[in-house]
Amino acid sequence: MTPLARTALLLAWLASACASVPGTDRPVPLDAGYAARELGAGKPSDRCGPEFISDHLPRSVVSLMGPLLDGSFRPVCARHDACYELREQTQAWCDNRMHTEMRDICNANRSETSTGAALCRMRARLYFNMVDNAYGAYSYHGKAGGEIASVEIMDAPRGELEVCVTAENTTPLLQEYIVELSSSDGRRIARAPGAGERNIRAGETATLCLGTAASSYWNQKRIAQPVTIRLLADDPDSLAMANDIVVVTERALNLPDAAPD
Repeated sequence: MTPLARTALLLAWLASACASVPGTDRPVPLDAGYAARELGAGKPSDRCGPEFISDHLPRSVVSLMGPLLDGSFRPVCARHDACYELREQTQAWCDNRMHTEMRDICNANRSETSTGAALCRMRARLYFNMVDNAYGAYSYHGKAGGEIASVEIMDAPRGELEVCVTAENTTPLLQEYIVELSSSDGRRIARAPGAGERNIRAGETATLCLGTAASSYWNQKRIAQPVTIRLLADDPDSLAMANDIVVVTERALNLPDAAPD
């Protein structure tokens, strides 16, 4: 059996757990004005799955794969697509509402403890995880942004430096952040996280700590002051694997004098 056939069977099996039942759509109540604007932002092709399924694949493939992807979730996915298109709410709001509506469909006309409801909720969680990330941010559209909410110099071993930076996502979409610490001559001292980026949803904060303890070269005496703390983010309009990091804000910081030997 080919990988494509296995994928189709898996989707069909999951879809059977969420088979459409008349009246099972459970939209979250919304302000009437917003609901009308969101409806106007939608397109007939809106459905579950990436846009390329509807917009770029042959119609025969869409007619085969579309119902397997949709199950009874198509109205929810269509509202989610329109929510992204309208952009009056944050990406996190659109994603959370989608997940709530899918779970409500799963539990409609079923016992919440039934196998069918459990499989349906598993599928709902899978769909939520597919959008609650940088790929969802790419579909939502927007610009990189954020703020350094606070900086705290922590107690550290003798001669070392540790700084904890609270990054705040002030944009309406999920952002992938990096914090860098550099000396005044431009040399990078440390970064956090050590690899990859830290996902922060719209309106949320996260604290990232970095310093010299993991370095065999850097210590507080070798740092030319003032140091610079930079908050960087992935460009949400790019899906490139590299060279799409931009500086969104930075702050200079004077360190206390190093402890004498």
